[in-house]
Amino acid sequence: MKKFITGAASIFILDVYFNASAHFISNGAAQFICLLLFFPIASYIAKINGLDGLKGIGLRLDQKSLKYFTASFIMGFGAWAIMYAIYWRLGKFEIIGIKSGMDAVMTLVFVAVGFLLGSLINDLITRGLIINLLKGKLAPIYLAGISIFVYAADDFWNGGLTVMNFVFSMILGLSLTYSFLKTGSIWADTGIHFGLNTAFGLLYGLNGKEGGGILVINKGNIDFVLNNMIVLTFAALLFAVSYIYYRGKSIEKKRENNVAEAI
Repeated sequence: MKKFITGAASIFILDVYFNASAHFISNGAAQFICLLLFFPIASYIAKINGLDGLKGIGLRLDQKSLKYFTASFIMGFGAWAIMYAIYWRLGKFEIIGIKSGMDAVMTLVFVAVGFLLGSLINDLITRGLIINLLKGKLAPIYLAGISIFVYAADDFWNGGLTVMNFVFSMILGLSLTYSFLKTGSIWADTGIHFGLNTAFGLLYGLNGKEGGGILVINKGNIDFVLNNMIVLTFAALLFAVSYIYYRGKSIEKKRENNVAEAI
């Protein structure tokens, strides 16, 4: 019971720290420092729970990390780029220009750094920590279910806890969680997460508003039901692609105790 309480408190503390830093600190430099401080804090909390620091929650750099990250980034970015192209054709938004010079460079830097840190930290909490805390105590299907549920519920920080957002996050969570379970590497799911966030950021920037990205856009109109059907369909297609790619992968069996093979 003590381990359960410690684990639950650890997840809560890291989640609140991350989201408070991301959403309630307006100064960019202070926010960046707080996000960087997450990593030593997470390492310490992981060790309290008997894990091997950041390595114990999936943050390792090995010969496969770049391969996983690159492949996953292509999946996430590619799927969302196609989705936004369809939205554009259907009139959800209108492209009226593109930023240039230092404005474009700074937008790219903020999008890349902000979304990489945000994606990585969210993945470490909702997958790396949760799954490694429960590994060996529950069947893999339950590990995945709990991780996906927490990820979807946590989305209220970003888009509000609506039924649509919850369902979307549950479906998207399938890709992120499966890739992590099959590889044991946080880079596999962060690549997907960062890829789709980058596609979003090119249009809407870090603030999520028209005009915030590299492409200068005006808001258009699209049927509400059609809009939801498209994003849910692409979330499902992304899972299909990640499943096909990662189903043949296997984590180091001695290190991960064959967790993924039961999926």
